Amino acid sequence: MSIKELEKYFNRGESSIRKAISKMCKKGMENYKSYVDGKLIISNEGVEWLCKNIFKRKYLELLEKYKMELTEIYIDRGYPYDVFFGKN
Repeated sequence: MSIKELEKYFNRGESSIRKAISKMCKKGMENYKSYVDGKLIISNEGVEWLCKNIFKRKYLELLEKYKMELTEIYIDRGYPYDVFFGKN
């Protein structure tokens, strides 16, 4: 993802994104960063690292969304939703 895409994805300003990328590089994750046609690009693994380590709120939002999608699938297939291994 480019800087502009990361700004939209994390809903942050350019300076915040650049600071986060700088922190990522200081932690030894420079291989997640590359330049393509003069543009700074962060790999998928780099975006994941930023999500988990810098922008944790976004990571938690993504986990919650994934959990809700799984819950919907679970309910659609007719499994009981409130029964957790017979303990409720």
